[in-house]
Amino acid sequence: MSQTVRSVAVVALGLAALVSAADRVVTAPGFRLPKDFPEYWAAGRVNLRGDNPYDPARLLAEQQLADPSRDAAVMMWNPPPALAVYMPVGLLPARWAALLWVGVQLAAVVLACDLLWREYGGGRPRWLAALVGLSAVGTWWVVVYGQNAGLLALGVAGFLHFRSRGKPVAAGTCAALTALKPHLLAGFGVLLLADAAARGGRRALAAGVGVIAVSLGLAVAANPDVVGQFVAAVRDPGAGAVPLSGWALPVPGYWLRTAVAPDRFAVQFAPCAVACLVLVAWRIRVGAAWDWRRALPVVVVVSVLATPYGGWVFDLPVLVVPAVWCAGRLAAAGRHGLLAAFLAGQAGVTSVSLALPPGPLEGYWWVAPAVLAPCSLGFLAPPADPS
Repeated sequence: MSQTVRSVAVVALGLAALVSAADRVVTAPGFRLPKDFPEYWAAGRVNLRGDNPYDPARLLAEQQLADPSRDAAVMMWNPPPALAVYMPVGLLPARWAALLWVGVQLAAVVLACDLLWREYGGGRPRWLAALVGLSAVGTWWVVVYGQNAGLLALGVAGFLHFRSRGKPVAAGTCAALTALKPHLLAGFGVLLLADAAARGGRRALAAGVGVIAVSLGLAVAANPDVVGQFVAAVRDPGAGAVPLSGWALPVPGYWLRTAVAPDRFAVQFAPCAVACLVLVAWRIRVGAAWDWRRALPVVVVVSVLATPYGGWVFDLPVLVVPAVWCAGRLAAAGRHGLLAAFLAGQAGVTSVSLALPPGPLEGYWWVAPAVLAPCSLGFLAPPADPS
């Protein structure tokens, strides 16, 4: 038997064993769909057949196929280009799709941490990157809820990885993933526009816009009316759906709105607008000396804290950017005691948040500050050598 035949046989046997194990998982009586995953699965299925993926009645009908106990639709508010990601998921049975989706999110966070570690870890053991990702609170909440922020983490990490290596097209392609939830990283998006002043920035921006345009084209090819349906749903989501302005959020923008003008949704965007202006002013002041490697942790933190919408605990995988930055500096400086304390603190936040009795998601407002505060330990160490 040739080496090629043996390799193919080993791969085939491995895949067969993997499929068999996955089948046992999805058919087990205790298997439960992640709470929010059906919104993506249903939206993908609905759009594939040319119907309105922003119609709560249609979404509920599909979601009940996956979860018969569901009595209200979970709306999918991501913009139409995101449907290019969700339509393939909708082709699979719900349980298989959920298992694949959760696996992709987990892998995306771990890969994001690995890419970030190459920038901030100073050549230290890369297994530490996985440890940062697996101790991060956002990683496990995105798995529990079946949300999509693992892909956002991979998007910003991939952008930095390729931008630092002079590959702006690949960087922009990765950055396009952040358009799944453009509000969460609005500051990052605005800086991509500002970065177009440089040739590499223009190429990265063009690549990102191109990926989003192709994604929108795929969504429109299946459902030509999807853009109008999204706009109409934002204005009036219809019976059985909570409007965007109706959610209680764990972010300063929402607190400002409830204190100043509860009925004016636009007030919620004020902190984000200010943050974007400050970031752009910073970018202009730095000019040609702008360094994405140094700036990205700050940009992500400011964007998340100032987000006008979302900011829930399952949106926090993107905070692996400052977490890896901190861990990398501590590892590169040989501050192993501080590194162990940092990782233990991150794991502690994760454990406490998951162990608490379930409650409204806006009650987890403390998680992001609890994750970010220990990241200040990174300032106790000198910068890692990127070589």
